[in-house]
Amino acid sequence: MKMSEKLFSEFPPVSTEDWKNQILKDLKGADFEKKLVWETGEGFKVQPFYRKENLADLDWSVQNLPGTFPYTRSTRKLTNEWNIRQDIDSPDLSTAKKLAAESVSNGVDSIGFVIENSTSGRRGIPLKRKEDLEFLLEELPFQDVTLHFVAEETSPLIHKWLPKIKPLVGGLGYDPLRILSRHGHSGGHGIQALKPILEEYAATWPNFRGLTIHSSTFRDSGSEIVEELAFTLALGSEYLFLLSEAGLKPETVNSQMILQFVVGPDYFLEIAKFRAARTLWSRIFQAYSSDSGETSLPFLSAETAKYNYGVYDVYNNMLRATTEAMAAAIGGAEVISVLPFDHLLQPADSFSLRIARNVQLLMRHESHLGKVVDPASGSYYLEKLTDSIADEAWKIFCEIEAEGGFLASLQSGKIQERISNSRKRKEENYATRKEISLGTTQYPNVQDKIASGKLNKSFFMGSVEPKPGEWTCTAIPEYFVGDAVETIRLRTEEWEKKNGRSSKILLLPVGDLKMKKARAIFALNFLGCGGFNVIDPGSYETVEDVKEGIRKEKPDALVFCSSDEEVLKWAQEILSGSDGKSGPIPLVAGLPKDSKSDLEALGVQGFLHILSNLLDTLTDLQKRLGIQ
Repeated sequence: MKMSEKLFSEFPPVSTEDWKNQILKDLKGADFEKKLVWETGEGFKVQPFYRKENLADLDWSVQNLPGTFPYTRSTRKLTNEWNIRQDIDSPDLSTAKKLAAESVSNGVDSIGFVIENSTSGRRGIPLKRKEDLEFLLEELPFQDVTLHFVAEETSPLIHKWLPKIKPLVGGLGYDPLRILSRHGHSGGHGIQALKPILEEYAATWPNFRGLTIHSSTFRDSGSEIVEELAFTLALGSEYLFLLSEAGLKPETVNSQMILQFVVGPDYFLEIAKFRAARTLWSRIFQAYSSDSGETSLPFLSAETAKYNYGVYDVYNNMLRATTEAMAAAIGGAEVISVLPFDHLLQPADSFSLRIARNVQLLMRHESHLGKVVDPASGSYYLEKLTDSIADEAWKIFCEIEAEGGFLASLQSGKIQERISNSRKRKEENYATRKEISLGTTQYPNVQDKIASGKLNKSFFMGSVEPKPGEWTCTAIPEYFVGDAVETIRLRTEEWEKKNGRSSKILLLPVGDLKMKKARAIFALNFLGCGGFNVIDPGSYETVEDVKEGIRKEKPDALVFCSSDEEVLKWAQEILSGSDGKSGPIPLVAGLPKDSKSDLEALGVQGFLHILSNLLDTLTDLQKRLGIQ
């Protein structure tokens, strides 16, 4: 007997029932569903473990080889290599050219130029004439790198100015229906503007794609993953239909299309999303064409999530970008762009671009994520997630088709309603900290300050000029996870600059050692999210120590940090003689239900606890402190 056979013979098979019985035993009576089954925002449940039997009805997915229709596992047969893309958005033309050259010489395969526009919400390169574009491109080694643009409504002008003598690979990035979705009107951008561009590229530069469908239109507005996938595929189907009606072959449209997905923080769901996207797009394309060969290949690119970045403690964004980029690579994206960690603050500079590309260089050269085709294959968990996401997204896609297709659903407001509902759920979850954003809604760096109020995040160039007969709809606004909390914190900073002093809050850790430490840490993190200057003295042992600390620090507010059983006694002794209207504002960390009314009678004006709404509590405190 071989050693391997002998080894495995010592481990008899264990049934699913045995596994579950052992788990139930370890739970000691706790509810299995509530404790271990995860219900996603996408509308389906994820089990704590999966086994081979869970894939019994997924033979079509597991048995198909990479590079074969419907491309669930990959569009490539031998490797998982992807292009490392770097977007340049400097508002100075010469600097942009220099940064592009620097990126290429340091391992980047693909350059994207963000051109000044009114749709992307980013500062960009100002191109005033054809010669500016020629200057920008003249020294790029097109034999080594591909070229992409983020030009939005200026895409037709970039197309017109592109030098026609060089064979290009990459994409123009044009998406007329994104312009409609962002502005509420299309400004004359539509099929009549898109069709001749695609025809020209298909005839002269077949590897330069004119149409990019941006899932960021939906995901950076608050949609869930399955909605993002369904809306993006519905938009792609709409283009296939409208362009086919205009006389373009569906094979030509598909060969000219890039499906560019945002990749967010839900690591395993994001991996599965890319696999599901290829599967569903193949199914959609079959409705337009019988070709299952090269012309049916979906081309997927990825960009790390803009909505998930924060403007405070920005180095956390490096961690977010790393896991997001890994998910895109494992999911099989063909081009990946990592947004610079500080891009919400300012246009990318040499350092932030270096860090962004190094994330991918490490994945490629040290983790070797490009060496194995479909590295997710064989994971029961990921195979099942792929199927679940595909199933839920397909349901939404079919609903949109029943409504008349993407354009009809957008103009009726039904897509906006779906996104708005998802956005409200996310806002509620972050406000109550059911979900957290590290450095923004939890564990903030209280020393971090914003040097300038002119954030790249809130940059707005203008609007698209209306045109007669254009498409119209209700615009879809952008969404940022930390936006509401960051606004509160910026308001605190502005007040401090105006008044020449900080808003000082003194913690009063008293009583039981364990509880006062725990509640002081909680209060420090909670109030730090609002940008307040929170002073933690470590511990107070007596009432006189507390009163001396108050006299010394002269705080604007106090926070009692103690056990529920002790806090009333401490408050009575410290607040005795106070009318609750003058002096520092008293607060309590925790929610002592038995003594809450007595504490309020002593002048306590708020309670900070795990069920508190972070936004409401911080806003109310700002009002009480006179910070408007």
